[in-house]
Amino acid sequence: MKKILIYVLITCFATSAFAQKKSKEKVNPQNARRIEVQIKGLSDTTLLLGYHYGSKKLVLDTIRLDAQGRGAFVGDTLLDGGLYLVITPNFRYFEMILDENQRFSVITDTTDLFGKLQFIGSEANEVFLRYQRKSSEIYVTRQPYFEKLKLYYDADTTKMSKKQLETRRDSIAILQAHIKQLREEMISYENQIIANHPTSLLASILNTTKELEIPDYPRNEQGEITDSLFKYTYMKRHYFSRVNLGDDRLLRTPVYEGKLEQYFDRELIQVPDSIITAVDALLADILAQEGKGYEGRMYYYTLNHLFMKYQNPKYMGLDNVFVHLMKDYYLPHKLPARVIADTAYMAKVKDRYDKTVFNQIGATAPDLLLYNNKNFWQRLHSIDADFTVVYFYDTDCGHCKKIIPEWHDLFVANKFRERGVACVLIYTQTDTTHWQKFIAEKSLQDCYNVFDPYQNTNFRTLYDIYSTPVSYVFDRNKKIIAKRLPPETIVELLNHELDKKKKQGSAQPAKQKTLPPAKTKK
Repeated sequence: MKKILIYVLITCFATSAFAQKKSKEKVNPQNARRIEVQIKGLSDTTLLLGYHYGSKKLVLDTIRLDAQGRGAFVGDTLLDGGLYLVITPNFRYFEMILDENQRFSVITDTTDLFGKLQFIGSEANEVFLRYQRKSSEIYVTRQPYFEKLKLYYDADTTKMSKKQLETRRDSIAILQAHIKQLREEMISYENQIIANHPTSLLASILNTTKELEIPDYPRNEQGEITDSLFKYTYMKRHYFSRVNLGDDRLLRTPVYEGKLEQYFDRELIQVPDSIITAVDALLADILAQEGKGYEGRMYYYTLNHLFMKYQNPKYMGLDNVFVHLMKDYYLPHKLPARVIADTAYMAKVKDRYDKTVFNQIGATAPDLLLYNNKNFWQRLHSIDADFTVVYFYDTDCGHCKKIIPEWHDLFVANKFRERGVACVLIYTQTDTTHWQKFIAEKSLQDCYNVFDPYQNTNFRTLYDIYSTPVSYVFDRNKKIIAKRLPPETIVELLNHELDKKKKQGSAQPAKQKTLPPAKTKK
């Protein structure tokens, strides 16, 4: 395990040192950095200087300690402000703030790295250390109350007498009051730091992590709620209100990325329209607060983070957010100049856009003119069915040989054809001998078996086919309602949709319209 950690740290150093070097801006030899460190209990060994970058911990520098455990991180430039880490040989670490003052001393002891930590000549770190100790003290005091609460909540109340239930209720109320008091004490302490050091990194961190206080629902004279969406709307509008979106020091802490993830994964309704609106609002706020246009670090970090997040989203359909980011930000060059100058990268973005824009959830499926195994041309949109399941596959694909029969067995077992579902199997190659053999061996004659004999329909781009098998589900109007689902999930989706449709009338077996036969390549 230790060897793995060493490899990770060395790799991080190789990449992050280059990234940090590029981002250095504050060159000031008279006031450059000199962080003197003494760690009692260490001698003649190495010490690492790392930093947070979102959820990552990266290594920036390394020094050699002398026989007394002394050393210094020095340089002729100031490092970007943020939360940094001093990492010992056994990968224990403590944190410190680097900002405008980067000339100070640190003393500690391996017997109690945090407990014996001292900062000399750095008010920011003295305040930070007092905050950490206060937070730790509150946590230790509060923990027994939580443990007692858990015992009360886990207890079997079915056999308790009325008096025992009342005692339990009173005890829970007392414990909750203690916890509330400690929470308010910590909030008051944090507010005092923010008031006394409003421009400090610690103030930015505390403002970022503060819980949003949402007012109660508006009510009429009878006490009835007049706006059931008020709390959600308020949360969306004010979630980042306390965050200093112009403070790029937050990028070198874990708190800003954590705030983004909490917002987009847990607070927002997981539908593309809601998320896209929130993305645009947040990026507009950052541009206004940071005041550096598309060159701002907070702006591009946020944009790139969301770009990567929705490239392979957790939930089907959220790749629509990815398409929106490409269409409205990347392709119009709302980016830093250095990113635009990377023509190879921008070409990849354009290529990815071309392969995703046509097959978003909710879009009309691109129509294809294909040739079927009965020697007729078949338009995809000519298939008359309540729902259409399309699978792109290759007879030489090992996974396809498993998935296509598996899907077909479920198609037959659930009597989907009789219930108004069409199955379309699109062969991606042109070897008709292998294709016909596969259809016969797997008994796929009750499906629409088609292929592109001249490979001129551009189906790989239109349906983003870079591997096989790939599935799509269309509704009666050929709108894409699902894609890239496994067979068992397609069954669940279809049964759900067909149950809804049952209330409107019975579904009809799938029908097709065909065009005259044509010559194909053998």
